Amino acid sequence: MSRSTPRRRPAARRHPATVTDRALRAHLAAATLPACALGAALPGLADSLRHCHPATGVTPPMLMLLVAMFVGGYEVRAVELGRALLRPGLLLSGLAVALLLRMVVLLGAERAVGCWPDHREALWLVVGLSLTATMPVAGAAQTWGAKAQADAPLGVGLVLATTLASPLTVPLGLALAEEPEGSGPRAVLDALAQADSTCAFMALWVAAPCLAGMAARRLTRGRARETALPWLRLLGLANALGLTFLNAAGVAGAIGHRPDPRLVGPALLAGAAVCALPFLAGWLTARRARARRDAAATLTLASGLNNTSAAAALAGCQFTGHPAVLLPIFFYGATQQLLAACLPRLLRPRPGPDAFGAVPTLRPGPAATTAATCGDVPTLSPRPDFTHA
Repeated sequence: MSRSTPRRRPAARRHPATVTDRALRAHLAAATLPACALGAALPGLADSLRHCHPATGVTPPMLMLLVAMFVGGYEVRAVELGRALLRPGLLLSGLAVALLLRMVVLLGAERAVGCWPDHREALWLVVGLSLTATMPVAGAAQTWGAKAQADAPLGVGLVLATTLASPLTVPLGLALAEEPEGSGPRAVLDALAQADSTCAFMALWVAAPCLAGMAARRLTRGRARETALPWLRLLGLANALGLTFLNAAGVAGAIGHRPDPRLVGPALLAGAAVCALPFLAGWLTARRARARRDAAATLTLASGLNNTSAAAALAGCQFTGHPAVLLPIFFYGATQQLLAACLPRLLRPRPGPDAFGAVPTLRPGPAATTAATCGDVPTLSPRPDFTHA
């Protein structure tokens, strides 16, 4: 009597949206570069899309930001934020590095430009750095953190905390920029610093849709959540690429207004320094606190990554006559993308005791293959077990 061979169980079919999403995220850099190139090649089309008004006081970038925050909130479990709040020391350390160190670096940059021959023109670089440094932590910190197997709850807490604190940190950062001209950007910066619309914008277009996404996740369970989540993640990815196109077009169009070539070098050095030093300070802070490697990865990435898209949009709108403001923003964004692409490999947990004095616990499940886009719009990334409550 011959023994029958056991039948293999058929492999579970993956959701088509999941397959597409993972394929795009695995090659996201290849998809991001054409989006940037397309935006630079079609600035007129992007400008018309950016400034059209589907509703009163509402623009497509605002709607896309709302979608990004809702999708990001839907991907996050509420318990993760609670876990982050249970570690206030790490949260406060991350906030101190992410918000305060950039402002200290700005003071040094402000003194450095005083040595430049054209003192008045060079101070516009400080204005651009101020706009960039005061922005909240970008959701790209969560995206790159997934590649480094970082602490997702801590990352969520840092993104939300810096976003909610931005009505206080933005005026403080703007106050650090000296007055390049008597009637120059000082009046605009003061108006932006004192405007109540800043707080309203952050609450209505960032915090509220994120909380709505978290609430929607609680209301949808089981099969409904498993069906909706893959499509929402794919929508979030397409939305991020669209924002990349719009932001690249806005920056390229503004930079094309013939800035002073002599300012390119100082802008490159200043933007790279203000970006790189917070990365280093975040890593040193985590090392000093003897944090676990996953928490150290989150602190490092969150300290150096912030929302340069908002800074570029604000500069392009308010300082069209001074394209030098956009130069440090452009170089800051390029530097943080370069560093964020290299750091996950260095921050990823390795077997055995690590440099922080702890034995890392590797998370189960497939390795994340997400990558950040140059859109830098907060898009929170889930943990590997995102389909469960």
